Amino acid sequence: MRYFKGVLASERRIRCIEAEIERQQSRLALNGVEGGEQVSRTMEGDAMERGFVKLYDFCDALDTELIGYVEEREAARRTLDCLDDGDMVEVVYLRYFEGLRFPAILKLLNAGGRNMSERKMYSLHEQALCRLWRVIPREHRQRKSVQ
Repeated sequence: MRYFKGVLASERRIRCIEAEIERQQSRLALNGVEGGEQVSRTMEGDAMERGFVKLYDFCDALDTELIGYVEEREAARRTLDCLDDGDMVEVVYLRYFEGLRFPAILKLLNAGGRNMSERKMYSLHEQALCRLWRVIPREHRQRKSVQ
């Protein structure tokens, strides 16, 4: 479902920005600047300054992305409140919020002593998506086209 997959995509974008921040921090640390030491006005100092500017830009991008992500994830999670069946909630949550594939979901569902069949899990997933259809924002709805 595109609506819930958008939450996972936002999470991936955040991880990419975090990786860039770590990479930039390690580059600056390798060049001998840690913790905001004074930078001289040499060519090396200018490069360091540009490095810090780039680092701050990444931090700003991360802040912006995080604000949108938290709001988006919370709105998507609230849509699960319309599901009465706890198993449906669990299947949808594990699939779209944790990013697990169906075999891993089935393994987790059965780890607690439950004996759920693969068919039952897929049925719960399909029923949940049908019920969620009316509560997700209209712009995120997508219909399968039959040809």
